[in-house]
Amino acid sequence: MLSPLSFGGLYRPARGRADEAVIQSGIDLGGLGLASLPAQPSEEEWQRVGKEIRSAFKDIGFVYLSNHGIPQGVIDEVFDVAGETSKGYTAPNQERLTEAKGVQELRESFDIHTPDGAFPDQELATLRPAARTLFEKCSVLTFRILTAMAIALGLERSYFVKRHEGLAGTKNSSCMRLLYYPALPDGEGADEGEVTRCGAHTDYGTVTLLFQDAAGGLEVKERGGAWVSALPIPGTILVNAGDILQFWTGDVFRATEHRVLLTESRSKARQSVVFFVHPDGDVVIEPLDGSGRYMPVEAKQHAIKRFSETYNL
Repeated sequence: MLSPLSFGGLYRPARGRADEAVIQSGIDLGGLGLASLPAQPSEEEWQRVGKEIRSAFKDIGFVYLSNHGIPQGVIDEVFDVAGETSKGYTAPNQERLTEAKGVQELRESFDIHTPDGAFPDQELATLRPAARTLFEKCSVLTFRILTAMAIALGLERSYFVKRHEGLAGTKNSSCMRLLYYPALPDGEGADEGEVTRCGAHTDYGTVTLLFQDAAGGLEVKERGGAWVSALPIPGTILVNAGDILQFWTGDVFRATEHRVLLTESRSKARQSVVFFVHPDGDVVIEPLDGSGRYMPVEAKQHAIKRFSETYNL
């Protein structure tokens, strides 16, 4: 894992392949981090963070957030508890993101749309409370990110927040997803064309917050078409723009393709926790600049369309 010492653009790491470019664009949230609560950020902090998010989302579409204020113990507890259950997980290949025929996607997932929803409480009573705590903190942080984005785009600062008020409700497609990538025994899937962990795709919603373990394997497609690594950096959350945000901004912000490949540590399982943020289902998405670059679409219909394209039910 890398040390979060210096952010900004791409760099070549001291460890790993000599030709491996790595994304390490980052933002120190400062007063926007949850550790500052109940104090409110200064206007200068809102403007700074908004400007830096805008810069990152206009470029590669991914950015690491440091000083986010979600305690590491809260994150670790979800990872620890989630690794103890398989009940409720979708099976490998049930969601297929790769378009390549014959390629197996070794990935299982458990979706939490609301902490009050279905959980394997009898099998693992500690999962719900652990997930609830992280879900609630991600929600608060998300609203701060949405506010900073609105400021950066010159909108009324509550513009995005008002359109995500149903987060954790039944009329909103947002969810926290617990992802488990099974280990691949030595000798199996030696041909990289046979097995992958997650095919190339863009996220469907507004923004995504990612917590990843030390296994690595995540790659992001930069504007020039090259794949660059998004390595785990301790103490950070990796945030990226989704389809909806690209539609809303008329391509000012990018929903960047990304994938998860098998690494040299394939013999060990990989875990991540992803917080997918979607607008309320009845919100109509169209370019804010009036360009008509994209046809208006209801958030719910967009989500239904994308899920129908990738899930084998």
